[in-house]
Amino acid sequence: MVHAGVKLVIGLLILFAGIYWYAADFLRLPGFSMFGTEAWMALKTVFIGVFGLFLIFVGAIVAWIEYEDLKWERREKSEKKRK
Repeated sequence: MVHAGVKLVIGLLILFAGIYWYAADFLRLPGFSMFGTEAWMALKTVFIGVFGLFLIFVGAIVAWIEYEDLKWERREKSEKKRK
């Protein structure tokens, strides 16, 4: 098992690497240039491409949760009528 402090340090390193990935272009620091594009443009492209899928999944999850809630309420009402 890895100690919680080690996991914290690893998590912080990954966090700062992710921040630097985008801040390097913004602050004109030496950073990562992927195939001649800026990281911000790549993030924008990914966001635009994934946003529709995100809406589909969130909508499906909300509908599923509410459907289960309605089933649960219907079941509770039928149990109250029996008693």
